[in-house]
Amino acid sequence: MTEYSTDAVALSLPIEDVQDTLARNLSAARGALGMSQDQLAAAAGISRATVNQLEGGASAKSDPRLSTLVGLAAALGISPVFLLLGRDELNAIADAPKSKEASDVGSHLTSAELGTIRRLLRSGVAKNRTRAVAMGATAAATAGVTAGAIAAAAIGTALVPGIGTVLGAAIAAGWLAKKKLDGKKKDDE
Repeated sequence: MTEYSTDAVALSLPIEDVQDTLARNLSAARGALGMSQDQLAAAAGISRATVNQLEGGASAKSDPRLSTLVGLAAALGISPVFLLLGRDELNAIADAPKSKEASDVGSHLTSAELGTIRRLLRSGVAKNRTRAVAMGATAAATAGVTAGAIAAAAIGTALVPGIGTVLGAAIAAGWLAKKKLDGKKKDDE
């Protein structure tokens, strides 16, 4: 598979921001369902202290295991993705269908290529899956998107060839553009 260099501008993803997003989303979901921390903890199979710590955000210095997040999400009836979904991610998802990246990446996938990608993925053979994902990544790379958008296009290709390829690239490009803009604003302050 072709190797793509990462973006020249260093991307800063402070763990504290992700912890605060998790805290906000966990608290919002629990509150919307009228659950106490004790009730959520029992449903998720974890301690109330863990729920309390996670809802404390960055100040609580929590670093949950994936199994904890999956258990909490199941208890709340949501995908684990929602626990980590921030404003920038949601805006990128909303803007993705009408983005230039979506149009550009989509224009680099023919019907024949999509058919080949789907056939390769259906085969269940790891080597074929790798080839299919590489085809989606190549379409994104040919469109001139960032390395992160190429990676997201590859993930999207593996999940839902075509629309997943296009939206993966567009969402990642939109999210990265916002993060870079935020970083530039912080540098200017």
